[in-house]
Amino acid sequence: MSDATLQSQVDLLDRIESAWEELNVVINGLDEAQLARVDDETGWSVADHLNHLAAWERGIAYVLTRLPRAEGMGVTQEQWVGLTMDEINDVIHDQGRQRGAAAAPANFRDAHAAMLDALEGLGDADLQRGYTTFDPQDEPDDRPIIGWIIGDTYDHYAEHLGYIRGSLSRAAQG
Repeated sequence: MSDATLQSQVDLLDRIESAWEELNVVINGLDEAQLARVDDETGWSVADHLNHLAAWERGIAYVLTRLPRAEGMGVTQEQWVGLTMDEINDVIHDQGRQRGAAAAPANFRDAHAAMLDALEGLGDADLQRGYTTFDPQDEPDDRPIIGWIIGDTYDHYAEHLGYIRGSLSRAAQG
């Protein structure tokens, strides 16, 4: 059994909050130009990363409240089923760009709040229930939902924080 499956709701929330704060230390105070600047190395702006994180976090919030994940992420059910994850990320990326960089931080905060609201009603036993018990429309999967929550929150923040820091560092140097 992995650490994720042994984690309590309190531990999960603590880890999410800690990673959330670490990310916000980096992004708070960025102006629109800094949010919008596309990094030559990755092809993504800070706003792109925030919109991406928001889509996935909102998606897990939808799952936890038994709403269609695809809808929460802003993709159709046909896209969710028929596209690869990279292709879904491309759709999310395009949608975020249409919103504009200035809207990205609020989008991210709103998605985070929705996920915390959804997580609030779950207990430790709920976190060990299989993914399909929350989203019966998706492929059968009995792995505990907590793994998806981790993957769409603090693990995901850490992954993108590295990209964001790199982008901001390259911008400062150039």
